[in-house]
Amino acid sequence: MSPAAASPAEVVRAAQKDDYYRGGLRSAAGGALHSLAGAKRWLECRREVELLSDVAYFGLTTFAGYQTLGEEYVGVIQVDPSQSRVPSRLRRGVLVALHTLLPYLLDKALRHLECELQADVEGSRPSQGSLVLGGRGRSRARHWVHRQVAPLTEPQKRTFLQAVMVLRQGLSGLQRLHVAWFYIHGAFYHLAKRLTGVTYEPHGRESHFQELRVYAVPRRTQTLHCHTLRPSVLLGVHHPVVRHQDRVPSLQGEVPSPEARLPAALSLT
Repeated sequence: MSPAAASPAEVVRAAQKDDYYRGGLRSAAGGALHSLAGAKRWLECRREVELLSDVAYFGLTTFAGYQTLGEEYVGVIQVDPSQSRVPSRLRRGVLVALHTLLPYLLDKALRHLECELQADVEGSRPSQGSLVLGGRGRSRARHWVHRQVAPLTEPQKRTFLQAVMVLRQGLSGLQRLHVAWFYIHGAFYHLAKRLTGVTYEPHGRESHFQELRVYAVPRRTQTLHCHTLRPSVLLGVHHPVVRHQDRVPSLQGEVPSPEARLPAALSLT
């Protein structure tokens, strides 16, 4: 008999903890780029740096077959739709791509299309969005978009612009609706996990998930020696972030509990 699924509170806590460490990794990568290349280059490449940070985080954990730091903190592991095995490498790769690459590509494509349509509709003057996308003129992607948009008539461009704006708002609303659906049914917190069928189960006494390299840590305290097998790039983010935000020495590495951010109905006993 398969073990019980992880509770919604555990799933939320794991996601919050992952966001906490992803934010630290993004901040460290952005700070390094800012120091090496300057503020202008950092502003131009900020989204790409965040994408690379997320890919590195999930590539060194989920795709490599490790628990993420959030999953490790809560004590859960990912399982495939059969709920008897850990996800295959292919499924983990698709999960990482859907969770990191797809939102970036969708957002970038829609922003390019919206800026190009808006520039044509309002005249040749640059829009605010085009300033965000880069200060060195049109990129290669925008040149391609311009070639596709140029044959359209003025009414068609206005119609497409309205459709793109509605689509961007709809994607944001879909994400919020999906989170609300999770709080009702408690199955999939992220769209990527729903699309790949990946859920969580507690990592307990009997472990028939031998394919996953799991390293259990205490629930309340994580110390440096508990992460000796964790890739060094995540160690470098883990302890400085804890020390900076919570003023705890790095060798103690005590992780603050995110229970204060949870709804009361989801608080763990």
